[in-house]
Amino acid sequence: MTMHIARLKIENILGIKNLEFEPQTGFNEIAGPNGSGKTSVLEAIKAATGAGHDATLLRNGESEGEIVLVLDDDSTTEIRRRVREDKSDTEVRRDGKKLSSPVSTLKALTDMISVNPVDFLRAPKKDRVRVLLDSMPLEADATRLSELAGIPLKLTEGTHALQAIDAVRKQIFDERTGTNRAVKEKEGTINQLTEAMPEMPGGVDGDEDSLTQQLETARVARDNELERVRLKLGGIQKETSDTIQRLRDEAQAKIDAIKAELEQSVDAQRNELAGVELKANQQRDRTKAKFDETAAPLNAALAAIRANRDLAAKRKQQQALIEQMRDEYDELVEEAAKLTAALNGIEAYQSELLSSMPIDGLEVRDGEVFRHGVPLDRINTAGQVQIAVEVAKLRAGQLGICCLDGVELLDSESYSELKKQIEQTDLQMFVARVDDKPFTINPDEA
Repeated sequence: MTMHIARLKIENILGIKNLEFEPQTGFNEIAGPNGSGKTSVLEAIKAATGAGHDATLLRNGESEGEIVLVLDDDSTTEIRRRVREDKSDTEVRRDGKKLSSPVSTLKALTDMISVNPVDFLRAPKKDRVRVLLDSMPLEADATRLSELAGIPLKLTEGTHALQAIDAVRKQIFDERTGTNRAVKEKEGTINQLTEAMPEMPGGVDGDEDSLTQQLETARVARDNELERVRLKLGGIQKETSDTIQRLRDEAQAKIDAIKAELEQSVDAQRNELAGVELKANQQRDRTKAKFDETAAPLNAALAAIRANRDLAAKRKQQQALIEQMRDEYDELVEEAAKLTAALNGIEAYQSELLSSMPIDGLEVRDGEVFRHGVPLDRINTAGQVQIAVEVAKLRAGQLGICCLDGVELLDSESYSELKKQIEQTDLQMFVARVDDKPFTINPDEA
């Protein structure tokens, strides 16, 4: 059963000299100009259910102040807090009887007087997440989450299920992003290697060994022909030399008589030798030319075969690299598919957990509050206010009280929506609102 404040009495607290009224069970608006005591009412309610000593709560010039809350429960619980310069004390009575442990009683009744929905809406994202997770405790099944993610997990005790799921989902999402990036890079490398693949070597008759043998045969034929020419020329040279010597010997006796004839014969022989030498040189040139003519196509064919051999080896190496890349690409694609399946499984598990949450569709993702996949800041005003009020309701203890200050930051639409949402709950809301008119409580009811 949710309890409310049936009667509130404040004396010498902050800006209030003396105030006593019976709050409504739902929405209570405390209006007035700045400094009129609106916030003092809220602080007094908070102080009445708080702990510790705070002398600044005393009204200036006063030595003692008091706050009394009478609750609407069956036992007519009364909470009385006295504040002095040197100490503060709290007394709790039920059915007129003083309880021996007021602090533990108050802890069971309250949770910091609930959450201020306005503060929740204005709070940084990380603080919203903290408040939300504290309001909706939920524990994840580490074994199941580990099976879905495909990775070993060790959750710290007390880790909220939504935080655990968000961390695992982010890890898998980042891993899948990296895998997909690697897939694209691998695919690009394969395409580049394929485009740069050397063309198939052109056809050449014969093989390297056969052409090398033909070239060697031509070289031997050349050397044999040159040797034949050399030997023939040597024989002719020797025969001519012998003839000259013989003629000289025969002519020695007749030298004077036949000197002119001898000289003519010598010249004739020498001319004949010159002709033979010329023919020998011409034969030598023809032999070399014939060899060069035979060797040229053979050398060209050998060069082409050696080039094709290197090209074929390079092509084979590149083909092997492409096959390796394709195998790696297939593995990456398969890994990306597994990660996507893991993400889908985690999303389904999260949906299963969220279905049991007190606030439908609310989740935490990347350190931000989402509802039905939409960030809180992008939800319309009515939706934001509804969430804030639902969180406040969850945080409320048995004493369903919520104190709001700073509503001036809300526009009229947001304020109306806030009032509407509060009236649909069993919370008792105390709202301080600046107004040019004198200090009033629930002016619409006056």
